[in-house]
Amino acid sequence: MVAFAEPFVTAFVLALLSEIADKTQLVILGLALKFKAPAKVFFGALGAHAFMDGIAIVLGTAFGFSISLNLVKNITGMLFIALGSWAAAKIFIIKSKKEKERIASINPLLSSFLIVLASEFGDKTQIASGLLAAKYLVPFSIFFGFLLALVIIIGLNVFIGGKVAERMPRKTIKILTAVLFILFGIFTLIA
Repeated sequence: MVAFAEPFVTAFVLALLSEIADKTQLVILGLALKFKAPAKVFFGALGAHAFMDGIAIVLGTAFGFSISLNLVKNITGMLFIALGSWAAAKIFIIKSKKEKERIASINPLLSSFLIVLASEFGDKTQIASGLLAAKYLVPFSIFFGFLLALVIIIGLNVFIGGKVAERMPRKTIKILTAVLFILFGIFTLIA
């Protein structure tokens, strides 16, 4: 059996590099700006990442991959386009007071978990975690390597990126987030 250190370091570095400027990280930044509850967004996003990567690691360790990547790519792309289109439509339909009341009534932890869960379905980090688990056959080492990298990336994104982006006009952030969702959906479908 392979030692703990090599797979852990490999998983950590791979996750750290693959999550920098990843679409999911931009989604998480958008959630942090929307909810103004960085800790809840952080834990929701981290929980979703851990859940999806955990599933991939278990499957990678046990079976390898037999899921059609084209199917996953198409579903993910269409989901992003739908979410981006909905966000764009809301900019011109819902008034800011209603928006604030609605956002206050939504659970940021659950919302962050579900949105990140959907965006991570078939993501390169999830696939990489499963492949590493299949290669090394030490799932806990791989999982903790990925988890540590995600804590760092999501933490920087939510707690520092959120503070920097707070200085931008709210409507600009909403429009930018909607456009990014649509572009990520299109990119996912054609890539």
